[in-house]
Amino acid sequence: MNFNDDGYAAMLLTMALSPDREEYARPYTVQEFRRLEAAVRKSELRRPGALLTSDISALMIYLGLTEEEGYRAYTLLHRTVPLSYALESLARQGIDVVTCYDADYPARLRRKLDAAAPPFFYRCGNPALLNGPAVAVVGIQGIKTDNQVREVLDRLVRDAARCGYTVITGGELGVSRVAAKLAGDCGGALLDVLGGGMAEHVHADGIAELIATDRAAAVSLVHPETLFTIPHAAARNRVLFSLADAVFVFNTDGRRGEGEILQSRCCDWVYAWEGSPQCRALIARGAIPMSSVKNTPFEDMSRHWNSSNAEQLNMFDLL
Repeated sequence: MNFNDDGYAAMLLTMALSPDREEYARPYTVQEFRRLEAAVRKSELRRPGALLTSDISALMIYLGLTEEEGYRAYTLLHRTVPLSYALESLARQGIDVVTCYDADYPARLRRKLDAAAPPFFYRCGNPALLNGPAVAVVGIQGIKTDNQVREVLDRLVRDAARCGYTVITGGELGVSRVAAKLAGDCGGALLDVLGGGMAEHVHADGIAELIATDRAAAVSLVHPETLFTIPHAAARNRVLFSLADAVFVFNTDGRRGEGEILQSRCCDWVYAWEGSPQCRALIARGAIPMSSVKNTPFEDMSRHWNSSNAEQLNMFDLL
């Protein structure tokens, strides 16, 4: 993994170096980092990489930080040895880190999320899958996948694979795992955007084989050894939606932020399954009922997604 100074500074400022160890200084959130980044660009420093050689006084003078915040930034920027050990450990597991200053950072994340785009993420597998055409399948565990859902899901995944679209899932049990297996069985490609448990997930049967043959990739915003949580899932959903040409929500518990994501237009084409009560709430907020496109060929839908003049109507456009 080769990083420029800007990317290295971003990792030092924002990355948790272990899943559970208490840090001497709390890493920056996305919002905190973007504010700092904006202040750096307006200052004589110009680039985040210049922070690597700045002392506390310089951080306070050039960026207007308080002494407490200057100490926090300085402490984070001097975690170079622990960061090197952490990156080496990840590399041995086949996991690398992509920062927003790297050439292969997905253009869709920059365009769709703008200032909310993550400064870095963890990645394992084929990097090309993060930049190609893709459809996302969204669902949670604990909800039975009935025959009607499986029929629609099977058709969607097989058609997507036939047309060269990667299938994106959240990696959870339920429709996500069903979609992942279907993608593997029919020769398609898979991208899992995870809310935790990456280190275990990428070595599990099925996904490991797909990664080994460049047919799969996995990404995570949290440390690969961090366990799955609902807040992590809500944060990753913004990335999941942003990487997809279209998103198909089969069920949800209403706690993963889909409504807010729909409002913010991370993805212009969001379809929802009417059989789920929470999905009906999404339809009321602008998602497209899946029944309305039940007999529409995948090729026709994909042409519509890629049309420069076609946009999904959202109720928030009317406010």
